[in-house]
Amino acid sequence: MKAGVLPMWYQEIGLKYPIFQGAMSWVTTPRFVAAVSNAGGLGILASGGRTAAKLREMIRQTRKLTDQPFGVNVVLFEKQAAALCQVICEEKVAVITTGAGTPKPYIEQLKRARVKIYPVVPNLKIAYKMQKLAVDGLVVEGMEAGGHIGTETLLTLLPQVTAHTKLPVVAAGGIYDHNSIEAVKCLGAQGVQAGTIFLAAEECEISAKYKELLVAASNPGTTIKKSEAGIFARVLNLGTANRALSLHAAVNEGNTIIGAFMAGQVADRIKRIESLAAIFRRLI
Repeated sequence: MKAGVLPMWYQEIGLKYPIFQGAMSWVTTPRFVAAVSNAGGLGILASGGRTAAKLREMIRQTRKLTDQPFGVNVVLFEKQAAALCQVICEEKVAVITTGAGTPKPYIEQLKRARVKIYPVVPNLKIAYKMQKLAVDGLVVEGMEAGGHIGTETLLTLLPQVTAHTKLPVVAAGGIYDHNSIEAVKCLGAQGVQAGTIFLAAEECEISAKYKELLVAASNPGTTIKKSEAGIFARVLNLGTANRALSLHAAVNEGNTIIGAFMAGQVADRIKRIESLAAIFRRLI
């Protein structure tokens, strides 16, 4: 970088590209997260369903596989959220992304540990609340995304958020290639978060059935289903026989009866399994 030129927000984190890999429970293993970070993006571990001890183990495993920055996602309504945040601080992880709650109780300790804070926001009301905190940026997620989602499209939500914040905004939902990135840049985004396209990476350690169904998806390749817990999630459209109850069953077993094969609408565009290197070439 030339002398006197201020680094971009993502360069301050240590990233080559302003690309986050969305955290996906049971999917984003240490090996995969390290591979994403080694490719120049921000690999992000998912802490959902993990104990603090298990998360610490995952962080240390990841660090053995990369010297690049990576992050951890924390679902804040989980009982162990405080313990997970403590581990993130102690292990000096580069970035935390948060969802399903406010990071306010943990801001001070995260700042002391120099952890960058990026809440995921599904609507303008939550975006307003988050930007009042000492966070470093926002991940604005449209309902095109896979997994648990809000009700607004990225096209509608993103310009509303970028018009009211000076924070770096990372756009999520429907990201496939460089054209996707250019499109959200026009609406004020300064980076992107992608999840579904990374499910189709050779390096992604999910069941062969998951990848097979992802590649076979055709419009409408996804649908929104309500779990027994009453939470709405976007999953692959496998018909009424698929109850979409367990992401773990989809990831590890490829179980098409109870497996929740979470994926975003961009699944319709995925036609092959390819390397992370090929996916990043398409993005940049």
